[in-house]
Amino acid sequence: MLTVDTPILVRAIDDDMHGEDRRLSDASLLVMAQEVITRLAYISRKANPDLSDVDLDAFCIALVETRADDANRILRIAQERGATHEKLCIAYIAAAAFRLGEWWERDIIHFSDMAVAAGRMLYMLRDLRKVMPPVAIRGQREALFATVPGEQHVLGVTMATDILRDKGWHIDLQIGRTETELCQIVHDGGYPIIGLSASGADHVRALTRTIVELRIAAPRSLIFISGNIVQIEKDIAIRTGADAAAGSMEHCVETLESLYQAVTRAAPSPP
Repeated sequence: MLTVDTPILVRAIDDDMHGEDRRLSDASLLVMAQEVITRLAYISRKANPDLSDVDLDAFCIALVETRADDANRILRIAQERGATHEKLCIAYIAAAAFRLGEWWERDIIHFSDMAVAAGRMLYMLRDLRKVMPPVAIRGQREALFATVPGEQHVLGVTMATDILRDKGWHIDLQIGRTETELCQIVHDGGYPIIGLSASGADHVRALTRTIVELRIAAPRSLIFISGNIVQIEKDIAIRTGADAAAGSMEHCVETLESLYQAVTRAAPSPP
């Protein structure tokens, strides 16, 4: 269980921990927090956030407070007032990342504050699927499998694809794609489930960056992580805000079926 003397950078990235023992390395936590802030700040630069400086500052302050209650309340009120998923992602979360990055460079906040905000924003991006209308599934078990950008080990994900196809799954396998290419593929394909494969801790940065992008491009999709990284970083799904992780082939099959059932339950009933 999480204890009060757990280092702040460990507590920060996920202030709820879900009763899990901390296992992700401190180095990976640092990389992850930096990547979340950097990627969201980059997304914000391409948009025109319409929050006032006062409102944006208030949201940033709420993101680094001891509890996430005020930050969640701000997003909830914006949603109730009609903010779209895109606006919540860009005008609030991404814009806040950009502002927090500026504050950090000016030594207004510490890195521990950045880590707190990064963890919360990962979860907010995941939970924003709740503001999207449910999507009807197409009547078959389907998913996109992809290697994280820069991953060279493809045998495992290729074998998993073949095995699951034999079990009746429709799997689209994408290897060697960039984040931009993957986002376009999932946006156009409407996949209910996305599986990302990574071999080791050196891919934490690419994995985190890709999940951030996918949460915006495909907010209704469920994301799970597979590959050797799951054995190395035991709580990788919790820390990156993914929906699940599977380290073995057997677990992968079980996880996919569980996610598919979740998708089925969330889908609207046929007329």
